[in-house]
Amino acid sequence: MYKWICVVGIVCLLLMGAGCGVQTSSAARDEEKSAQTDSPRTEEKEVVIPIQAELPRRGDVSSHFETTTRVDAENRVQVVAEGVGECIKVMTQEGDRVKAGQILAEINKAEALATIGQTEVHVRQSKTALDIAEKSLAEGIGAKAERDNAQFAYEQALATLNMQKVNLERLTIRAPINGVVTRKNIQEGQVVGAGVPVFSIVDPASFMLTISPPEKELARLKLGQVAKVKVDALGDEEFEATVRRVNPGVDPLTGTVKVTLDFDPATREKLREAAFCRVRLVMETHENVLLVPKDALVEENARKYVFLVEPAKKEAAPGKEEASAGASPASATDKPADSPAEPSVPAAELVYTASRVEVQTGLEDVTSVEIVSGVSDKSLIVTLGQHTLKSGSHVRITNASDEILSKAGLTADEALKIAEEKRANEGPQESRTTHKHFR
Repeated sequence: MYKWICVVGIVCLLLMGAGCGVQTSSAARDEEKSAQTDSPRTEEKEVVIPIQAELPRRGDVSSHFETTTRVDAENRVQVVAEGVGECIKVMTQEGDRVKAGQILAEINKAEALATIGQTEVHVRQSKTALDIAEKSLAEGIGAKAERDNAQFAYEQALATLNMQKVNLERLTIRAPINGVVTRKNIQEGQVVGAGVPVFSIVDPASFMLTISPPEKELARLKLGQVAKVKVDALGDEEFEATVRRVNPGVDPLTGTVKVTLDFDPATREKLREAAFCRVRLVMETHENVLLVPKDALVEENARKYVFLVEPAKKEAAPGKEEASAGASPASATDKPADSPAEPSVPAAELVYTASRVEVQTGLEDVTSVEIVSGVSDKSLIVTLGQHTLKSGSHVRITNASDEILSKAGLTADEALKIAEEKRANEGPQESRTTHKHFR
């Protein structure tokens, strides 16, 4: 009996010890958790994104119809040989300037001259026969019919002689217009035939362009319209051309309208036949409108936006008031309780807040776009870095040169690490998470 009482007593003591241990452990955990909760958290670091920003500008903007074409000449002639024979002399080469009537080449005329000589003899014989017939008719011993036949034979011989002289002249190849020889297809000693092209001549004073806008643009085409032209062979120099003629008909196969553009004489002197051209025909112009760079626009769901920036509103950081409440009176007098929180960027840098604004656009050119509504002349617009922003993002205004210089002292590994961290923090779809550390 005594042994059982001892056993029961020992068991009770063990149970009481275990309960006290559990209670003590739980209390320790509660105290640790309370200490962690009461300890000040590491202050969250604000992410400030570097961007470039500028004010919109006022200016003129035009819409264009852009196309490519080649320089053409209205006065262009293919010179063909009209006679048959061997070429004995070529008097001009490609690139030579020639005048109308100037001799280009000669074809052998020996056979033609011999034929003319025979015909001239026949003409003299016919003339003698006609004189005898008229004399006989006058003396009454000849018939009128004989005189008439002699007259016809003489006239026929004259006509044959004239035709042979024309053919002789055709053996001399002449320039039909003023211009430049652009092609030569004849050589000395070559036998040419009638109708064979031997030269090509272009008049530089007639250089022009033909373009083919779609028929939907017909209502906006008018005489005198200005086009900007760049000729690949002449580098980046830009020339002006004006609309001289608009064909009122529409090509049924292509659905386009033929438009002829003219150059001034000084520009024509610089052009070359068939040179490749890039044409921008001015269709419409808006003057003194609000313009922003095209790259500043952000498109989403068929809508267009820009990011505007304005100075950030500074607020007291969480925990500052509590710290001030527990501070000594001396420290409280040094700094007001409602003093704004210190920014996480250097004091010399001003922090801005970005906000996305929908805009309505008008005409646009290569670099700029017209803003019809959404911003004003005093709006500060983000022009670089806007694709990583969202409304409410904190930004600082800088430029690419400053950013490069600020990173000049970094190693490659350090620069890569910063770039990766920035990409992780500034991703447009990523949520920015701040890791909290506890003491």
